[in-house]
Order: sequence, then C-alpha cells, then structure tokens
Amino acid sequence: MTTPSIDPAEAPSASVEKIQDEMAGISLDPPSHGNGGNLDEPSPAIVKPTEKSVKMMLFGGAISCRFPARFKDVSDVREVPNNQEAFVDPNRDESFIIELLELKESVADAGSARWFLEDLATEQGSEKSLVVEDESRVPSANVPNLEATTTVNTVIGTMAVAKGRQGPEASNLVRVYLANIRLKGVETDILLTVYEPLVISEHSESAAAVGAGETVPANMAECMPAADVFKQALSTFRIHDWSLFGYVDE
Repeated sequence: MTTPSIDPAEAPSASVEKIQDEMAGISLDPPSHGNGGNLDEPSPAIVKPTEKSVKMMLFGGAISCRFPARFKDVSDVREVPNNQEAFVDPNRDESFIIELLELKESVADAGSARWFLEDLATEQGSEKSLVVEDESRVPSANVPNLEATTTVNTVIGTMAVAKGRQGPEASNLVRVYLANIRLKGVETDILLTVYEPLVISEHSESAAAVGAGETVPANMAECMPAADVFKQALSTFRIHDWSLFGYVDE
C-alpha cells in the first residue's frame, strides 16, 4: 500500500479557528475531524461515554492534571528525563508530554509558545515542514488552578517527523498542540505538548501498529480527540508542591 504524500500545508482539517475560539471560552460545535469542546468545560460531555479520563499525579505528586487513561506512562518501558513526564497511546501513536525547563528570559511572552514549537521543529530536523496553524494566549479563567497573572500561550502546528533514528523517508505528518506556562517567580517554563499523527508513512515503525495512511479520526475510534486531551490537561493543570522548582514557602 502506498502512503499518501505528506504535505503539511494540506493536513486534514482540525478547524483551528474553532479551537482558538474555544480556547477563548466560546462554546462551538465540534469540528468535522472530531476536535472540539470548550477549554473551561473539561467535563465528560466533550468525550465519548466509553472514554475515561483520570487525575494523574506527576513529578512525585507535585503537579496534577486530567487526561484519558489510555495514555500509558512511558517510564514503565524506558527511561524518561527527570524534567519530563511522558505518556503514549500505542494504539493511536498519540503522545502527551509535560516538560520543565529553565525560564527562557530572552523569549518574549507574546508568541512564546510559537518560539518553543519552532525550537522543537529544529531539534527534530523538521523546521522546513513546520506549518503554524494558529497561536493564542489563554485567558486566566480557562486555567483556573493557576495564578491569574500567569502567562499561558498555546500554538497549533503540523510538521513531518520521523520516529527515533529513522530517516526522513519514514516521516509521519503530525499535528502538535503546545502550551507554554511561564512561571517567572520560580524561573521555569513549563511545556505541555500533545502529538496527534495525521498521516503515517508506510516506512515508519508506527505503521505496524497503527497502519499506514491517514489515521482514524478520534470520534470514530470512540476516543477523546487530541485537541480535547490538550485542553482538558491544560484546564485542570495544578501545582501542589512548589518545592519542585526549588521554591520554599517561608
């Protein structure tokens, strides 16, 4: 079977305009590719009844957020850096990562999420294929567990990415949802990233498990769409223990 050619500019539509509006708290009908819901309403109403979402305690209980139970802890099968929590759904090849980084003081608040996405694309050797679909700043009301003054920016983009050490001929077309939470008081940038494969290369190691070609839309698989996984995780994101960042409350 021949895999459709990967052109990020012609990625399956996720109605990014609708996702942006929902990030701003506007309730809209779910888009055709199954990516919908309202960021400040991460309730079971936005998912299929068969999809279960759980509260996950991360970084030894210092941080928590909610996302579907189908995402399995990567550290159970391989080593993960201490500054990351990584989860994957092997049946859909979707992944979810939270990463703690030293604050990039040289990066302006406006457009910070885009900066991190472009940096990620460069690290992956995917900068030429990156297409930024949308970026926005999330209102404080939609991240109720964070201080109202916290800067939270999001960006959505597509790029061609190869798994592991595979070459460019094995690149998959992936939509990336990235949020940057800027904690200047503790000099930390938090990245919350969800990866949603759109087209799997027949040469990719993922093809054996997921199949080559366009991936099955989440709603057809009775799964929470990746956009909703992203929004729910962000809207429920909470910091329980600030000593994680080396901060001690006196």
